[in-house]
Amino acid sequence: MTYQLILLLCQYGQPQFKISVVLLLLIFYPLMFFIANELILKQDLRNANFQKTNLERQIRRLYIIFQEQVDLKKQQRLLDPKQSLEIYTFISSHLRECKLQRDRKVQKNIKLKYKCFCTDFFKDNDTFQSLEQMKQFAKELIGQTLEDEIIENQHINLMLIYIYFLVQIKKVPTQAIYEVIRLSMMQKEQTLKQQAIIRKLKHDALDKFSDLVKKNDLVNQKFVFKKVYQFEESLNVLKSNLQTIVRQEKDFYGCILTQVIDIDYIVDIGFKLLENIKDLEKQLQLLYKTNPQSNECDTIYNIFYKYINFNKIRPKQYRRDGQMMMQFLQSNERIIYDPGSCVIQITLLQPRGNVIRYTRTFQKAIGYQDEEIQDQNINRFMPQIIANDHDLYLDNFVERGRINVVRSAVRVILGKTKSQFVVPINTRLRLEASTNEFGATALITPVNLTYGYMMLNEHGQIEELTKNLYDEIFEKFLGIELDYVKGLDCLIFIPELAKIWNGLFNENFEKLDKRLECHLIIPNLSKQIYRSMQSSRNTVFIKALLQQSIIKSLENQPLDNVIFQISLHLISLVTINLRLVILEMPEYKQIQNQKITSRQLIQLRHRSSQLLNSSTQNEAITQSADLLAFANSLQFNGEINECDLEYENLVEELKMVQDLKNQLANINMINTAHHQNSTKRLLQNSEHFFEERVIELRNNLNQSDKSNDLSDFESDYKQKIQEQNMQYNAGSVGSRSSQNNTTALKRQMRDCLSDNRGLNVQTKLFLFSLFILVIVGYFVNYLILYFEFEKINQDQNYDNLPFEFSYFYNEFVIAQSFINDSNFQFKNLSDVALKFFVDNIKDIDQTITRFPHINLISNLTMKSRIIIILTQLSKVQRMNELILSQDFFNNTDQFNTQINQIQNAASKNQQMDLGIFVLIEEIVLLLFLIRYIYLCFKIIQMKIKIYKLFCTFSKEVIQEQFLQFSSLYNQLNNTKFKNHETDEEQFETTMMRQYQKTVTSNMLDKHNRVGRQISVKQTNSAQVFFYLFIFIYAFMCSFYYIGSYILFEEAIQNVSARQNEKIQFEIINNQLALSYAQQAILLNQTIKSEEIEIQNKSVEYLKQLTTSLSQYQQSYNNDIYEILSNNICDQLFNSFQFNYLDYSNLFSFQQCNTINNLEKGLTFVVQELYQNQFEFLQLLQINDQSTYSFQEFLQNSQQQIKRLYIQYGFHIIVVLLTNQIKRMVYSTILINSIMLGFAGIIMSCSLLMTIKTIQKVKNQYRQSKQLLTLFPLDRLMENAYVISFISQDLHFSV
Repeated sequence: MTYQLILLLCQYGQPQFKISVVLLLLIFYPLMFFIANELILKQDLRNANFQKTNLERQIRRLYIIFQEQVDLKKQQRLLDPKQSLEIYTFISSHLRECKLQRDRKVQKNIKLKYKCFCTDFFKDNDTFQSLEQMKQFAKELIGQTLEDEIIENQHINLMLIYIYFLVQIKKVPTQAIYEVIRLSMMQKEQTLKQQAIIRKLKHDALDKFSDLVKKNDLVNQKFVFKKVYQFEESLNVLKSNLQTIVRQEKDFYGCILTQVIDIDYIVDIGFKLLENIKDLEKQLQLLYKTNPQSNECDTIYNIFYKYINFNKIRPKQYRRDGQMMMQFLQSNERIIYDPGSCVIQITLLQPRGNVIRYTRTFQKAIGYQDEEIQDQNINRFMPQIIANDHDLYLDNFVERGRINVVRSAVRVILGKTKSQFVVPINTRLRLEASTNEFGATALITPVNLTYGYMMLNEHGQIEELTKNLYDEIFEKFLGIELDYVKGLDCLIFIPELAKIWNGLFNENFEKLDKRLECHLIIPNLSKQIYRSMQSSRNTVFIKALLQQSIIKSLENQPLDNVIFQISLHLISLVTINLRLVILEMPEYKQIQNQKITSRQLIQLRHRSSQLLNSSTQNEAITQSADLLAFANSLQFNGEINECDLEYENLVEELKMVQDLKNQLANINMINTAHHQNSTKRLLQNSEHFFEERVIELRNNLNQSDKSNDLSDFESDYKQKIQEQNMQYNAGSVGSRSSQNNTTALKRQMRDCLSDNRGLNVQTKLFLFSLFILVIVGYFVNYLILYFEFEKINQDQNYDNLPFEFSYFYNEFVIAQSFINDSNFQFKNLSDVALKFFVDNIKDIDQTITRFPHINLISNLTMKSRIIIILTQLSKVQRMNELILSQDFFNNTDQFNTQINQIQNAASKNQQMDLGIFVLIEEIVLLLFLIRYIYLCFKIIQMKIKIYKLFCTFSKEVIQEQFLQFSSLYNQLNNTKFKNHETDEEQFETTMMRQYQKTVTSNMLDKHNRVGRQISVKQTNSAQVFFYLFIFIYAFMCSFYYIGSYILFEEAIQNVSARQNEKIQFEIINNQLALSYAQQAILLNQTIKSEEIEIQNKSVEYLKQLTTSLSQYQQSYNNDIYEILSNNICDQLFNSFQFNYLDYSNLFSFQQCNTINNLEKGLTFVVQELYQNQFEFLQLLQINDQSTYSFQEFLQNSQQQIKRLYIQYGFHIIVVLLTNQIKRMVYSTILINSIMLGFAGIIMSCSLLMTIKTIQKVKNQYRQSKQLLTLFPLDRLMENAYVISFISQDLHFSV
């Protein structure tokens, strides 16, 4: 940081100050750093100032001081005297007051865990020998202080600090996990802050634990031993599920054996049964995949396919010789699923070491009951000499993090059974740590069961031994109980071992692994010791006498000794307080005619002298008389044995047992021969015997002693009967063609009942055709509507042209009369009118295309007429001549004829009728829906046929199945099946006995006939949903048809209304211009009566139009009503504009405001103009030409200007209506497009729903067919109705 600051100063500072500032920084930096560091430390110490009332601050201060001193020690600097004195004071006060304070707490009944660590921390002097020792002392002191305070006060904040201390400072994650789980269980009500802290501490402790596992490379952590008892729990669930399925099978057949078969009930049970069978098969496959070598899983698998899923064959991959087994044997999973292995889990919480989970194989291996294992300490199942120190092992692991035992992958130890013998076992230990669990799991595998094992203490005395050694050596030749064997000196029996015994306990004892060949010498005292043991009740005294008698017998009677040739493997076992030697004897055999050697005798005497000396020194005076009596009895041991009545009774019992075995063997031989003869007779009388036997057993229902009269050969006979029935149903045994036909029929039946086919091609084509038909109908309607309105849209560009030609012709005529007037641009108006003809003559063809009826008038086409008019107007403008009245009236007559024809054509409204197409589409749609309903109805009919098949089975078939599943249910409900491992051979034996018992019961009294009628609900939810869907589907398909028709009609009606309004306003506009044009023509020539009559008709027509205009309502069109009734200028120049710009430029807003009465609205001014024309007509009728001259007309130019603005307003109204029609057309096409897209989506969804509906109906039919799979295929082949249905189903497809 300083270096960077110096660089900045050198780069950006002023040259004259660079050197001086840098030097100052370099000189004063160490001093500033030291001062800042001291201030920080002082502040930390001040914040953690020691107060006796605040333990947290005391611990924090102590930790800071220790940390500072350790840093100074690492830097090899002098320690702070003040802090060193404070540390010394604190430690010395702790050492002085520790014992006194702990004694006071004990007197207050405060239970402390251990003695304080300081009692054995220092050995010779009160100094730290190393820096690590100092750090360790600080950690232990802080931890001990926190532990004592927590035990005394149980303060949750101190507990959280202590757990943090264990994780981050002391680094003992095992104890941290234990403490944090204990705190979670103890402190039920916690604040959100405490919960968050505890959760964080849990995760930190688990992370540290994971690091500890990785660091020590704990091999067994990669195995999940929990899977083993989870597998056993899954097997129990599997048995329960199997029992549920069998009960459902029993109810299924019981429902058929009723007067009226309730189809709804039987279908409900059947569907659940089929689903449960599939689920159970998946569960079996999953369990078998987990552990293929499990005999119990394999047995259940065979039971499932034999009794439940009898119409299928067990898949090859799920067999013992399948590929799955080979893959399993090559994986690591085989280690934890070893059939001879067992798993046991203990908790490392309190009570520590208690068993919380175990497998059934563990119970079987040690011989204890469940209540003797669950929640019992693990010490109960190990040798007592090891069990005494086992709790210390657990404490060292949890509270000190010592994991030496867990590091080794496999350890050979000795476990203890209920009979107090030991068994050699391989043990794999795995630690279980999670947020709510802390324990250890052991995978235990008994090994070397034929080997002999003995555990010897440092004195060579026997502590534990295996059962085979006891039975074959000690019990056989010494005749003593197990308790008396324990404590005997083993070295007296093995002289070679006694010779090297003391040399084994050296500094390399922990690595002891020695093998040697030697002899085991044991006296034959089985007939001598028994009575002497009975004469004394003191066990210790008996063991002492027994040891002395063995020694004397070995020395005095060498010929009676028994010698074994043994191979010894010496293994050391070191506990916290003991050193033990395990003798492994892979091989031991008795040697005949072998005498004890002199060397062995010398070693024996040497060892016996050691034992006699030690026993003489330790004997009690009170036992000397008993020892003398026992020594005297040894001289008469032969007579005592001959008169021993209990011994003779024992011999007699052995003889009786042997005789009983011989009798049972003879009986078995006789039964075997009798069974063979009976089998031959039964095969000859196989048609009637079984039925007669069943009738006989039913007649003897009350004789309970005869309930199990069916013997084994009768059960064999039943199997023969079934095989013969199968052969009979299949045709002649010798006929190969009949067997082929039967196989083909079975295959057809199996294919029919499994039937996993989807919809056939015809149904798919039908649904696809229906979809295409509806979509094509949609597009037809869409295109009709689109082209119709597109035509209307195009017509708006050209249907105004005949009216505009007429209007501008009249304006040209009027402008010629006012050509020299300066109040308005009449000259420009004349030019604009002529230009309009020139510009728009090209659009006449488009207009004629849309209005062909206006083309030919007076044998002239429209284009010819316009050309003639254009020629006339050009000539008038060029020659500055007047328009001839004859030409004017001829042209206006032609224009009026055009307008009348357009008006008549608009009133007829000749559009295409969409309703015809909609009607045709609805009829076709109805036909397709009828076909769809027919398909579904046929499926429902076939489903009803399946239900009726239940009434066609014979009573014997259904009763046989009912009895079989009743027997199977009772067998599965047996406690032995539930709680013990299932053996297939044993299961089949008990199953046959259960079947015999069920046959002789009165169970069939309530189920004595098969129902001949079925009861089915008239309607069910599926049918209601089906009919509802048909209605919805018809509605969805017709949605666009009817919607487009309604849209078409509504839009056409609105467009026609706007079109009629537009034509009406164009007629008014044209008639107004025509009236003033006729006025101009009349004033330029001699007025005739015929012309006055024409003017009269024109004014009368204008009157009618003016009257209709005054009746226009606001509800018709608000924008037009605003123009008609309000200020014209504001509406014309602010809101709208005529699309003919040359014409629009002639008008201005300023001039418009100067004209009178325009603010009153267009309707008012039109009435005023009509009044002007009416007055002009009256003057013509009253006066002659001389009284109303052309000059007077010219003086009235303001009236013409007012008229021009009114005419411009009508043009704006026409443009407004044209735009409204175009917007209506656009919105209609847009709505139609949206409707088409929405209808297409709905139709596609409806198609999918249709497919799903048909598939659902077909699935129900297929599921109904699968109900027949609950019957054996052989029984189905016996039913002619079923075979007939199969043939119908083969021809029926959807």
